[in-house]
Amino acid sequence: MTQPVGTALARKLSASQEERGDKPRSVLRALRLAFARAAGDVMKLPMTVIGAKQSCRPVDTLAEVAKDDWLFVLLGNGDGVSAAVCLDPGAMSAIVQVQTFGQVMSDPPTARVCTDTDAAMVAPLIEEVLTRASRIVESSSDQAGLTGYEYKARLPDKRTLTLAMVEDIYDVYELTVELGGGVRQGQISLFLPDRQKDGDLDDPDEQVAGPNLEQSSGVLRAELNTVICRMSLPFASLSGLSEGDVLPLVGARVDKAEVLTIDRSRAAVGRLGQCGGMRAVRLNEHETIPSPLNAAEHEFLEARSPTAQPKSEHDLETDIVPITPKALETIEDELTLGDSDQIAAEISKLAGLDGKPD
Repeated sequence: MTQPVGTALARKLSASQEERGDKPRSVLRALRLAFARAAGDVMKLPMTVIGAKQSCRPVDTLAEVAKDDWLFVLLGNGDGVSAAVCLDPGAMSAIVQVQTFGQVMSDPPTARVCTDTDAAMVAPLIEEVLTRASRIVESSSDQAGLTGYEYKARLPDKRTLTLAMVEDIYDVYELTVELGGGVRQGQISLFLPDRQKDGDLDDPDEQVAGPNLEQSSGVLRAELNTVICRMSLPFASLSGLSEGDVLPLVGARVDKAEVLTIDRSRAAVGRLGQCGGMRAVRLNEHETIPSPLNAAEHEFLEARSPTAQPKSEHDLETDIVPITPKALETIEDELTLGDSDQIAAEISKLAGLDGKPD
């Protein structure tokens, strides 16, 4: 009496859980219904799912779900995506017995090696379960994840199972089933590719959302060059340069470096320096800049020009002007001649060199 009562109680609990709420049916709930209906309609085999668990696993941990004496069935679809179903000897032998003897034997299954015939007899039930489950789920992404799978081959062991799975992450559905009206219990595990990365096509927020900043900037190219000095050389002098020659930076000022766009046009004037251990250029340096969370780590270290004198507070207020093409030309005319050796040392320090004099 204990076994039939347990079976009836499990069925009532399963039915009450299915009727709970108006939420869309998940893949796990759909598989529970599909196994029970497909086994009864296709093979006349009473089957009830009395336990179900879902997890997400990397491909290299799939072998931990099954044991060596289980039956491993490889599935595939037209897109080249691989899935698998694993059955323990109890579930596999019950499906084989109901097709050969017409009923499930109460004796425990004998230990034996699984064959291709076992896989061929189990495959129609698995294909029918996935087809019915795809009709039960309501999400379009879940429907796509269950559609199109067909039986491909039997896998000999767990190592071959891991090698046959081509995706990085798989959704694992572990089901405990009761077969033959309580005569036997078994374990069935399904490995389906994780489709969460594809997103839910039925999510209204995804449908109305427009392109984000990452999608827009991902196709743009932004390139800026910083020029600290311009000079003219006769062609004879240029062609006579060799390794080790030094060019004096005449009129260079690191506090008034030109920022050029990709087409070599001047966009702004800034000051060379360092920030967070990397070379940086500060634009509009007289404006107030909010301090970062870790100011000590990202402090901007500006480079001082030998000819530039500290400005008073009154000078800072009167020198702030909008950067226009006319203002840029005025800045260029104001460049003065400084100590070229000291400027070279400053630039070497900013570039990460030792800064030793040549």
